[in-house]
Amino acid sequence: MIEKNYSQNEEQLILQHMIDKFDIHPTAVEIGINTGAKGDGTTLQGNTVFLKHRGWFCLWIDGQTQFENVIRIKIYPENIGDVLKEHLEQRKIGIFSIDIDSEDWHVVKATLDAGYQPDIFVCETNSYLNPLDDLVMPLGHRRTPRPKSICHGATLKAFDNLLSANGYNFYSSVDLGVNSFWIHNSICTDKNDLELFKDNRHPLITNWSRSFPTDVWTSSEILLA
Repeated sequence: MIEKNYSQNEEQLILQHMIDKFDIHPTAVEIGINTGAKGDGTTLQGNTVFLKHRGWFCLWIDGQTQFENVIRIKIYPENIGDVLKEHLEQRKIGIFSIDIDSEDWHVVKATLDAGYQPDIFVCETNSYLNPLDDLVMPLGHRRTPRPKSICHGATLKAFDNLLSANGYNFYSSVDLGVNSFWIHNSICTDKNDLELFKDNRHPLITNWSRSFPTDVWTSSEILLA
């Protein structure tokens, strides 16, 4: 049965497939969630909203969204471990989804460094850049009142370098390449080739696809060295 789609694209459909196919722990953490599912502010838009209706425990966090059951706090690499420890009764996470348009890569790394190993990671990947380039936005770039630019998040390759080094296999990416999925290799040993998703790019020219002189990227290989 196809449930109502609460995600922005086909993220929910991919997650439905994964949890129906694999044994995933029924706890979800989603960082970056908003009230856009119906366009009137009455329903949450997010990748894990449908899981609440399935009886999962869902921890939803956002720095701006005011909605029932959403914890309103800005997440940074420095506080993610403490926030998870405070709001989760156990360390086991089934799905960890993040979309904060900024230090996503660094927050995922800090989550792993804090000892959390979700079954599945859903990460916002920068779809305006070549997904096979290894690029990560610098820490602190979006903490100052600079204009929005292409410098947000990280590329598909950069996330894969981080997650594969921590025992995860790349699973899939949505059509526009804005969100991608990894699953722990203790659950699924198959690994899809990033090359299959090299054309999953965002075709529009927006504020996110314009670059400024302040946009200085780092490679994940340097950050992981």
